[in-house]
Amino acid sequence: MAKPTTKRYQKYRHEKVLELLGHKHVEENPEWAQHGREHEPRAIAGYEFKYDVDVEHNVFLISEKFDWLAGSPDLLHLPNYDAGGEVKCRALFKNYKKYREIAEQHKGTTRACPAENRHQVQGHMMLTGFSYWWFINYYIGDNLEGGLVQKIHRVAVPRDNKLIEQMEHRCQEFMLECYELAGLA
Repeated sequence: MAKPTTKRYQKYRHEKVLELLGHKHVEENPEWAQHGREHEPRAIAGYEFKYDVDVEHNVFLISEKFDWLAGSPDLLHLPNYDAGGEVKCRALFKNYKKYREIAEQHKGTTRACPAENRHQVQGHMMLTGFSYWWFINYYIGDNLEGGLVQKIHRVAVPRDNKLIEQMEHRCQEFMLECYELAGLA
């Protein structure tokens, strides 16, 4: 969770205030997400094949508790929507390998998911009530013979109720601040 004094927090707060006031200023295709958007359909198809599951990947979840709290997980297992997953498409094999090793080293703990993705994964569990979430590392790239290689690895990340409680509290504080700045509180 970004601290209120950071530029990232302040920029996001500004965007939310504008949205509350009816502005449509949301960056739909940021440059940093381009690689993931390009490869995510292939990653999801590979995931379905490797783990013999069917998934829904065009999902938008809205909290039953707060209508302003929502998320868009990368996938939910069909037909029962009883498991979900977050896919990270790695541009470099060394990054895929690094995060796969971290996942294996911390298997069964919340640290199997990198800190930079932990809130996203726990947030989806907050919305769904699930007790775990699949964290999926994906890589596609050149192999040594000049062809393509595809790598997929997943690890179950357990729910962290303490973190989820903190996130919920911070989300409420953030939205109250946004409503106040927009003059709607």
